[in-house]
Amino acid sequence: MVVAGTLIVLDSREQAAAECVVCGNAVPAGEGVTARYLGRTLRFKCPGCYARFEADPDRYVAGHKAECCKGEHDHSPSSEWRTD
Repeated sequence: MVVAGTLIVLDSREQAAAECVVCGNAVPAGEGVTARYLGRTLRFKCPGCYARFEADPDRYVAGHKAECCKGEHDHSPSSEWRTD
């Protein structure tokens, strides 16, 4: 899969609030998942949204949205996604 070489998880602790690129929900400052993809920094509400992006990045880069998990799993804090 090409995504593995171009999708890099970053530390979310220092990131400002943003909109999830997958579901469009608000990602509070320092939370969620942050990744760099083809030179763009993207924010994800939860690991589920990150996995959806990873499976079909072109869909979400083009602006299509999907529903979030609606609380069906824990929205892990960014500390679980540390890169160090």
